[in-house]
Order: sequence, then C-alpha cells, then structure tokens
Amino acid sequence: MRIISVIEIKDGNVHNIDSFGIFEEQLSQEVVDKAEMLFIEKIRDYGCEAEDDELDEIIGDGYYDGMNFAINLVWSQI
Repeated sequence: MRIISVIEIKDGNVHNIDSFGIFEEQLSQEVVDKAEMLFIEKIRDYGCEAEDDELDEIIGDGYYDGMNFAINLVWSQI
C-alpha cells in the first residue's frame, strides 16, 4: 500500500500529520487530489499566494517553508 502524507512542522517540531492510504490503484488519483488540496490549503493558511502554475511546481517539490514552519507532501510505502 502506498501512503501520501501532508506533514506540518512548526518551530522545528511535527505539529500535524494527515495521511491518505491508496488501497486500490483505480482510486489513486482521487486520493492524491485530496492530499494535494489539503497541502495547498495548509500553505495558503501560512500566507502563500502562489498562482496555479506556481502551485504545481510547489506540489512537485513536495514542500513549502517559511520562517518557523514547513509543510511537506511525502510519499511512503508499507
């Protein structure tokens, strides 16, 4: 099973982890879309005002960081 997680770090500590499991390949894009939407929501909460093309690049990089925080989009397998 693959997992995509949105990890929120504040002041150097993990503040929150939201994980999305991909159980069936045919549903994987739906799960990835939900995780990416949460990732975008969280980076906007921290003041990111990026346009859509910039957001695609941020998603591709899998992280967004600032002075005392970072939001990561991480893939893993179990």
